[in-house]
Amino acid sequence: MNIGEIISRVKQGDCNAFEPIIHAYQQKLFTYCYYLLGNRQEAEDAVQEVLIKAYQNLHLYQIDQSFLAWLYKIAGNHCFTLLNRQKKWNSLLPKFWRQSHEPSAEEAVSKRVDNNFDDLLRGLTAEERQIIILHTIVGYTLDEIAENLEIKAGTVRKRFERIRKKLRSTSTDWEGTNYEKTVRV
Repeated sequence: MNIGEIISRVKQGDCNAFEPIIHAYQQKLFTYCYYLLGNRQEAEDAVQEVLIKAYQNLHLYQIDQSFLAWLYKIAGNHCFTLLNRQKKWNSLLPKFWRQSHEPSAEEAVSKRVDNNFDDLLRGLTAEERQIIILHTIVGYTLDEIAENLEIKAGTVRKRFERIRKKLRSTSTDWEGTNYEKTVRV
């Protein structure tokens, strides 16, 4: 798939030309959004919004950068916006409602998916989860993460080391797991 050719066709008015991008990147974006948001439905909705934003902002994409990295950046910004809204909304909810709210069956099933990884992510901030997800699930190097997040590589390395220490201190059976092998620098 030639991204430059697809973008050129979309800019010329061929909206169907965007379809290969959707098929090629939808699942990767879903995985990324799911681990950031922690909810299947919200992740599905987020992917739809991210793809719409990407389509609407194709004129901002620079051909010399990775298209997938550009999509991840849009997705990360969108998910952080959602998380911030959710945080503000939750602070406005009456305390008794939060205590009496029973999760739906779908929410309960969604929470059981990949419990080990979810348990590890639970104690991390959204920014920390983003670094771990980009490294372990997406497979980016720390340098690629730095480029994607537009921060210095040294900063990403330092944050990554702090995250590893945090994960080690919060998980008793972290040592020797596949996850530990995955997050090695």
